[in-house]
Amino acid sequence: MQMSIRDVLDIFGVSESTLYRWIQKKKMPCVVVNEQYRFHPVDLLGWALEQKVALTPRLLALSEQNGAGPGVLSGALKRGGIFYGVEGRNKKEALERVVGLIPLPSEADRPPLLEMLMARESLESTALGNGIAIPHVKNPLVLDTQEAMANLCFLKSPVDFGAFDGKPVSILFTLVSPSVKTHLAVLSRLAFCLQDPGFLKCLHDVAPQEEILARLVVLESKRR
Repeated sequence: MQMSIRDVLDIFGVSESTLYRWIQKKKMPCVVVNEQYRFHPVDLLGWALEQKVALTPRLLALSEQNGAGPGVLSGALKRGGIFYGVEGRNKKEALERVVGLIPLPSEADRPPLLEMLMARESLESTALGNGIAIPHVKNPLVLDTQEAMANLCFLKSPVDFGAFDGKPVSILFTLVSPSVKTHLAVLSRLAFCLQDPGFLKCLHDVAPQEEILARLVVLESKRR
């Protein structure tokens, strides 16, 4: 979807002079077609993130529709939720709170899930290093859900997860999927996104939910 100058003015709510200054001075991405500027939502979203321009709800919505659609990971994270200041003085307490925050079906039994996660941790830490962990059972966590969910929790205080780099963990991703295939798709997308320096900085800065989701939309659009 290509947008006109008028579309972009409406999305950002700025004057024409500001928009032309952004094009000329701040390299806002666009192409010229028949002597008219044209813009793509995902390109604008990436530019806004880099330039620290305020993200508007309309820009986020358009970028999702025209980027990853919504993406495998960004869509899963919207369903699973992003939570800040999650309590937990140790690994077990942190995982207990995480399991409690996952929006599982009402009939789902949470205690066995916690037991499986703890059993997996006793075999081998799921910490990736750099303060991040992806708690999961030995086999993909598959439950009776309609769609995949990714839960992101920022711990109030870092917890020792036995990471190889010795750093305590404060960022936890937990995945719940309706099938093994879906689980692997979400996990591979997460692994890809965690290689991006901008996304990692966003996580370590404990950025707002809107910024985290926006960065994922941009990253997933690049992977298609």
